[in-house]
Amino acid sequence: MSEEAKKLLLRLKKEKKVDKQIDLIRKLEPYNQEEMVNVVLLKHLERKDLDTLRLEILSSLNPHDDHVIKPLAALVTNKNELQVVREKAIALLGQNKGNKALGALLSSYKKVKDLTILDNITFALTSFEDKRVEKPIIKALANDELRLQTLTGLAKNENLLLSSLQLIKAVMALEVTKSLEGIHYTKILNTLGDEFGYTNKEDIVKAIKDKSIEDKIRDYAKKQKDIDKVLRKVQQ
Repeated sequence: MSEEAKKLLLRLKKEKKVDKQIDLIRKLEPYNQEEMVNVVLLKHLERKDLDTLRLEILSSLNPHDDHVIKPLAALVTNKNELQVVREKAIALLGQNKGNKALGALLSSYKKVKDLTILDNITFALTSFEDKRVEKPIIKALANDELRLQTLTGLAKNENLLLSSLQLIKAVMALEVTKSLEGIHYTKILNTLGDEFGYTNKEDIVKAIKDKSIEDKIRDYAKKQKDIDKVLRKVQQ
């Protein structure tokens, strides 16, 4: 552990004033790649009396550290937890993008009934590129209260959209009437058009019916695998 991180953790341990604790937690964020920093922050997260401090801790955690997944998942499924805390925990799991984080989100999705929390979970699921996210995303697209965030996520994650016939089918089956939804829906149509060579929604629907779109999806998936191989070689 770096000397500066050690000093900050020691000061945090001794500090009694909440405002100064918050300031120290903010200063620890640049060191959250160090495992012990996250361990200490997670310990302070257990304090239920100080919501402002706990939110600051969540903002300072390293979402890519798998040690944070279990505590974050516990926050998501806790009905008595503050909504803003649950939402922040969901966002962090989405940023992780690892297999364990995906498992935690999918498990939470099955347990949670609150639509606002479900909305956030579904949006986080659109960050992943995994077949397991298809079913909850398709279900969300069919729900008026969950559709906007889901379309927003799909519009951002082109790889997920362009690699999934089932998601493309679900999107094409929608009749979007709300203006905000329409913005993201149009972006999705443009993405499909730019990558696969379609000029409008009718062309995409026709390609789904005659199954010609399946070849384009396979070609896209192969291209992405080739790109990933090149990137891995460059990083070695």
